[in-house]
Amino acid sequence: MTVRRLRRGFIGIVALSGACGNVTRDPEPVPGDGASGAAGSAVSAKGGTVGLGGNGSSGSPGQSCPPPAPAVFSEQVLSPAKVFRRELYTWTTDEQIAEVREGQVLLTRTEREGMGPGYAFEKIASMAEGTGEVSELAAYLAGEAFARARFAWPHPWATRMGWPGESYGDKLVRMLLRQDAWLAIVQGDAIRVVDVDDNEVALSAALAAPERIAVIFFVRDATAGGPYCSGSFNGGGDGYREYIVGNEAMIEEWSIATPEILEKLESDIAMLREFLERIRACPPFVDTVDWNVSVCCQWGRDPGANDLIAYEESLAMPSPYYLPEEAQIEALIATLEAARFEPDPFVVRPGG
Repeated sequence: MTVRRLRRGFIGIVALSGACGNVTRDPEPVPGDGASGAAGSAVSAKGGTVGLGGNGSSGSPGQSCPPPAPAVFSEQVLSPAKVFRRELYTWTTDEQIAEVREGQVLLTRTEREGMGPGYAFEKIASMAEGTGEVSELAAYLAGEAFARARFAWPHPWATRMGWPGESYGDKLVRMLLRQDAWLAIVQGDAIRVVDVDDNEVALSAALAAPERIAVIFFVRDATAGGPYCSGSFNGGGDGYREYIVGNEAMIEEWSIATPEILEKLESDIAMLREFLERIRACPPFVDTVDWNVSVCCQWGRDPGANDLIAYEESLAMPSPYYLPEEAQIEALIATLEAARFEPDPFVVRPGG
């Protein structure tokens, strides 16, 4: 899988890659394939969105919003206190599906020639230039251990659309990490390592057994070219979050075209349909210009019963294709519906 640098600093991983797969440039976006729904949206004050659903939020003037209720995406919110996910999904192309079926190896490709390693690895490599345990661990992650990697996310819907002008494939791969795997969290100028229960692993212990690190969780913030969140004015590039799977030995199982994957896809579609009905009944006010900054600079909120906040806290990439507007959600649903498949199970247990 090739890690390539995408527009807006997003990392795609060619093959079964995250954001997710072999990246090709699309023609002008069309509805159902990442159509832009920015036109005609309601705009709030700079840098903010008005919540949808419970917690006293309101929609258009004169409208009555739904009473407080469990938010549609409440179970998918990525809390800073619970980052480790054993089950991850990545999108890819027919070509790459054929390749991994034949070779029965998931992590097969390094970066695409001439494209560079992407922002995550550029950031990690820069951290490796210092001294101390953080730099030592960064050097390990920037080396051969994660030379072959795939981008992933816990829920398929949140990465299928990508950024405007780019497509990552419409085939899903499911990965289940081993119970004893570790996760390296790279955010700001720090690296933390946690176990499957999100318990902190001392850096000295991680350096003693770095082969247990299965995944890097990377947050593109202001220190890595992402949005600046302090002061009176926002700036910087677009932010995002990503899981980078780079250690196949710590994958318990990966699979293609199974009934379980289809069930997950159908579940995502059903949740998005429910979310669509709620935003139809109570459209949120969204600043379409600064939405990415607004979302990324507020990640870590407790959404309570607020549907909009739960949706934003579940995102990997707040790209224009994920604006919480009726046209965009309709396009997302249509794209996921087109990704349905007839089960043809292919399951690999590395080392098993």
